[in-house]
Amino acid sequence: MATVTSDKILIFGASGYLGKFMVNACVSMGHPTYAYVRPLSNAGSDPSKRLLLEQFESLNVTVIQGGLDEHEKLVSVIRQVDVVISTLPVPQHLEQMKIIRAMHEAGNIKRFVPSEFGNEVDRVSGLPPFEALLENKRKIRRATEAAGIPYTYVSANSFSAYFIDYFLHPREMRDEVTVYGSGEAKGAVLNFEEDIAAYTVKAATDPRAANRVIIYRPIGNIASQLDLITWWEERTERTLKRIHIPEEEIVKLTERGGACGHDPPIVVTGKLSGYRWP
Repeated sequence: MATVTSDKILIFGASGYLGKFMVNACVSMGHPTYAYVRPLSNAGSDPSKRLLLEQFESLNVTVIQGGLDEHEKLVSVIRQVDVVISTLPVPQHLEQMKIIRAMHEAGNIKRFVPSEFGNEVDRVSGLPPFEALLENKRKIRRATEAAGIPYTYVSANSFSAYFIDYFLHPREMRDEVTVYGSGEAKGAVLNFEEDIAAYTVKAATDPRAANRVIIYRPIGNIASQLDLITWWEERTERTLKRIHIPEEEIVKLTERGGACGHDPPIVVTGKLSGYRWP
């Protein structure tokens, strides 16, 4: 990556799971950082969000409280920055259309990174629930391109901490583990959340990454579910009972709405590591 500049970076979804890592990455790289978050009045009585925003402010992050429906406010804030990174969660993916409209009106954004951070949505397909998620991401891509906004799409594959917890439930120290299919597919590319955030910020400020898809897929981070189980057994000096769910059953459960349409394709068929690039 090229030398990082001091671009001003605005993060949407800054108080969310990945957003917190993104804020820290921006600050650590010396970027003036802005966090657009929902008003505290909408956060209920949860004191953790107030504490998080106080932590942001202690890092000299400019915190703006507002909603995505406040178009004029969005435009005003966006005109103060150079780069916009969205980490909005899945239920809010299409809400990014409002951000795109505001960026288009502001007319000053050097780079937009929409909320993706999974697999490369224009090159894969999935079971119905997962395909719907992919299609929403594609809609955001096409809207960004139609608006003429410079972009970088980041394919970060899988969040390591999240997926290891999903597979192994390490805090519960269970005696058994569910294996999807044979468990042999090298299906997950497990990237540490802090690394994903750092790489995203670097890509968002690198001229070479403009209007490109960035794939974060270190070979050493590709693993099967059996790899993870073996690693955990060695670490804990325990042997886990393996309960296999056949691939056909996973598909049926997904079609009935009884299983996630995202994780099974990753662990069973190797969706994230199996495709090839020109």
